[in-house]
Amino acid sequence: MTFNKIIVSVLLPAALFAFSGAAPAADISVFAGVALPGSVTYENVKTALDNGPIYGLRFGNNFVRYFGTEHTLAVSSDFLFPSENPNATASKGFLYNSNLRLNFPIIEKNIVPFLTAGVGIIHQYGDRNLPVGTKFAFNYGGGVRFPNLAGPLGARVDMRGYNAGLLSNKLNMVELSFGLMLSLGR
Repeated sequence: MTFNKIIVSVLLPAALFAFSGAAPAADISVFAGVALPGSVTYENVKTALDNGPIYGLRFGNNFVRYFGTEHTLAVSSDFLFPSENPNATASKGFLYNSNLRLNFPIIEKNIVPFLTAGVGIIHQYGDRNLPVGTKFAFNYGGGVRFPNLAGPLGARVDMRGYNAGLLSNKLNMVELSFGLMLSLGR
């Protein structure tokens, strides 16, 4: 047995077991916030994008106490609107991403700071010739979850950065949001 196989077959399960413990099995959140884009270069022209509201759902699942996954689906009725385009009248959109989440639970307090990173898509639709379209996106960020403030109900605050468009029409965006959370399971 090679050294790498020993690490994978013995040490990895031991490490996961050591980090396991009582933790909420899952949570679902409803959130509202704002998307703060900068600009995007479209057809060799740098186009400024307006801030807009964003609403959505997040589902998180811890597979051990400190590590888990999280999935986000968000929509906006005024998404990445190109303020300098006089022909644009409607710019809607959605984003979907799947992330890994690293939790830092504070014992005996309902406070769980976290870091998160993952991949997904950003999709803009409405008028023709909108500058973003559909893009693969990488996101990263963090926040604080406040589980079980009133029974299974809690709250969360998030800040995430999005990078989309690897080769052309690059977009950088920040999302700030606040959500109500329902803890499921243990």
